[in-house]
Amino acid sequence: MSAPKFNATMMIPKGGHDKWTDIMQNPPKKLPQGVTEDQYIVASYAQFPDGVTVFGGVAVGPADQGFNYPLFMVFDADNNQVGGWPIDPSDWEDFSVQSIQFGIDPDDEDGNYLLQIKERS
Repeated sequence: MSAPKFNATMMIPKGGHDKWTDIMQNPPKKLPQGVTEDQYIVASYAQFPDGVTVFGGVAVGPADQGFNYPLFMVFDADNNQVGGWPIDPSDWEDFSVQSIQFGIDPDDEDGNYLLQIKERS
């Protein structure tokens, strides 16, 4: 894997890796008003120097399944959502990932972007 061209940091709350893992694995009994299935329950964002933005966090899963799931959306410099799944967290069992390398160009096998996920101190 080649070195990424662009770097950005997504800040999450202090203790966020554990807190967001708990939200994934033990959904709250009561959701905030207006939050429904497939919507974010917690989220953060990061912007890369070229204008690409990542919005990610934990989304509400199906009520009958008993879990929530990580969800990341990527937007280009013109704020258009990048199609497909440049960031695929579908096999995550927790939210302990520290960094994600991805690409928005399907021809870029290694990924030009490195997203660091850090907790506030």
